[in-house]
Amino acid sequence: MIRQTARLVNQLSSAAAARGRAQNVLARTFSTARRPTPVVRAEAKQGEVDPEEVFAAIDTNKDGVLQKEEFLRAVEMLHYQDLLKISKAIARNELSYETEHASAHEAESFGQLMARRIQVTAEVAVSKLFPAGFGWQTAATFAEGAGMDAANMDFALATGLGDGLGVALGHTAWMAGKKMITGDEEIDVTAQAQTGIFLGSAAVCSGGAWQPFVNTLQAAGFGFNSSLVLTAGCGTLAFFSGLRIFRAIYAPIFSGVEEATYANLKADAALSAAVGGAAGCFVGTDVSYAAANWLRPLVGVEETTAAVTASVLAGSAT
Repeated sequence: MIRQTARLVNQLSSAAAARGRAQNVLARTFSTARRPTPVVRAEAKQGEVDPEEVFAAIDTNKDGVLQKEEFLRAVEMLHYQDLLKISKAIARNELSYETEHASAHEAESFGQLMARRIQVTAEVAVSKLFPAGFGWQTAATFAEGAGMDAANMDFALATGLGDGLGVALGHTAWMAGKKMITGDEEIDVTAQAQTGIFLGSAAVCSGGAWQPFVNTLQAAGFGFNSSLVLTAGCGTLAFFSGLRIFRAIYAPIFSGVEEATYANLKADAALSAAVGGAAGCFVGTDVSYAAANWLRPLVGVEETTAAVTASVLAGSAT
């Protein structure tokens, strides 16, 4: 989509250059000849372009709908240099959420940057990773009580749903609590609940794939260390695939889920790597590896471990 937009802008810029129309623009960063530049709202920062003002300038009949004639008229008003600026902005992905907010952190010191990243990592661990492991193990306890076998797909489905439910509830509860404590009005709980559903849906994929994959590795004779690494890779791929699939499904219906872009592709990959690492460490809960499992003293779930304690250990493993 970005490449198509860039091609369209380049074509328009060439046409505009040929016509030599250099007298009009649509936002306050451009000059205008046919109509005065709209008054900038008080809360807008200097140098910003208010999308509502730009739309109002284009929507000449004020019906709230951009007609083809209005668009063509607006294009004719642009100087070709303005179109080139837009083209370069698209190429650099400056219109993405990630780039828009990155400038806020450009002046950070190394210590501030590390502190912020540690904070973000801690929030992910508390709001998503721990609830994922807790939900998976809780679902496993109920599944075993219902007579399900860990070698069957019904067990994998049950644990995957438990994993996803834990992530969805954990994320939503965390963001709702954060808004309540901090009073941050920018946190939209409804949108965050939609994000929780989105993340939880992806977690069903990684959580559901975990037990069958570990079973396969054990049947093939892989040891603990190799199983941990390979399971981490499987979890990363499963969660990332879930994110991209459910992003396409939810974006048209959930305002809290952004449609697929290159910027969120990178963000999805980074989060998937974290989830994959957690899936690898989750192998530490399996005591069947005996002494080879060096995580057993910390997070191993023994036969005699109480159900609640097992869920807490599983959450801690992730």
